[in-house]
Amino acid sequence: MKLKKELNIFYLVFLGLSNIIGAGIFVVSGIATSIAGPSVIFSFLIAGIAASLIGMTIAELSSAIHETGESYTYTKKAFGKFLGFLVGWMRFLNYPLSISAVSISFSSYLLAFFLPNFYNYAYVRIVSLLIIVFSTVLNIVGTRSALKIATSLTLFKLFSLTFFILFGIFYAIKNFDANKINIIFPNGFSGMLQAASLVFFAYLGFQAIAMASEESDKPSKDIPLAITLSIFISSVFYILVALVEVLNVHWSEFKNVNHAILYTAQKISTNQYFLLLITISALASMGSVILATLYSGSRLTFAIARDNLFPSFLSKISKRFYTPTNSIIAISLISAIFVFSPSLSFLISIVNFTYLFSFIFSSLSLIKLRSKINPKFKLPFHPLVPLLTIAISLLLILASEITSIIVSLFALAIGVLIYFLKKKIS
Repeated sequence: MKLKKELNIFYLVFLGLSNIIGAGIFVVSGIATSIAGPSVIFSFLIAGIAASLIGMTIAELSSAIHETGESYTYTKKAFGKFLGFLVGWMRFLNYPLSISAVSISFSSYLLAFFLPNFYNYAYVRIVSLLIIVFSTVLNIVGTRSALKIATSLTLFKLFSLTFFILFGIFYAIKNFDANKINIIFPNGFSGMLQAASLVFFAYLGFQAIAMASEESDKPSKDIPLAITLSIFISSVFYILVALVEVLNVHWSEFKNVNHAILYTAQKISTNQYFLLLITISALASMGSVILATLYSGSRLTFAIARDNLFPSFLSKISKRFYTPTNSIIAISLISAIFVFSPSLSFLISIVNFTYLFSFIFSSLSLIKLRSKINPKFKLPFHPLVPLLTIAISLLLILASEITSIIVSLFALAIGVLIYFLKKKIS
């Protein structure tokens, strides 16, 4: 039984935007600004360039390889099942980690604004679990059902961010204060680069489009175009949001601020309806990320199980809904466990490492496979783009926290152990 082909270019673009524009811009931007100062605009630019390079690499691969699984599938075809499994294992881990992190952030926004008396560790985790359950049901019922909701949420958050940007720029022009941007690089180039490594998290999600190859109407044409459009649209929004923040609030005020957009909105307006719009927009953004990430993670799990590297029951497709129900439930259960992690920043750091690790192997796969797969979408000056992708991915990894690197390597070692145990049992 095959996955149902029901996604056109419209749903693919909004699948990407649903994954990209979410928790990252609403949570990470303030922390990054406190590190880079006004140069955070360049941090977003560098991260956007990195995402574009990676996106183009994946786009070329996805134009020729339409199987669900993305970097796992590419690596498996290029280097065999072992390395393919390691990439798939790391990607498998980052999906539930991402869902857990965004669910916690969603719950924090929800309780802090609407029910401040219940804003504590226990209630945040309970609400997070309820959100995961709700998203699980939507994904099981059907791809189009889940993505229609994600699409409507995406449209709403884009409208809200556009309103925030226009109002913020107008306010900055009217109340311009040069002291807010008198030092562009307060912590030097290294601070800007560190912030770029951090805000890269805000761009994660574009690769979810490639994961939907088997369910796309026209994969060779629509997948590359959808990746390009989603990254470009996201980059424009991110840079403009960063501009509004640094023009209206001194960069030093963002230290320990995890709600930077709402914090900026409170500085430029006391209108409660405006502040409510920003808050609901944040919730809508994170809600769409949870839906879309669960969708993508379940498809990767389905692909690995189909290759007999995960238990076979995870590759079963529901006869009623035509969705990989067992894979969806598995990702949701793991997400529910990680909800009880004590540190949100720790979850995000691990997610960044696992993604960059997989992007490196996707690039290596393109270099090795290009002459064999004959992709319909070809990058010029091959292999320049995949080599640049590898270089910038390594740079962002080295700019990450050392603890996240150590823990990620430990997780990779566990993957090696699982692979050989599975092979021995088989």
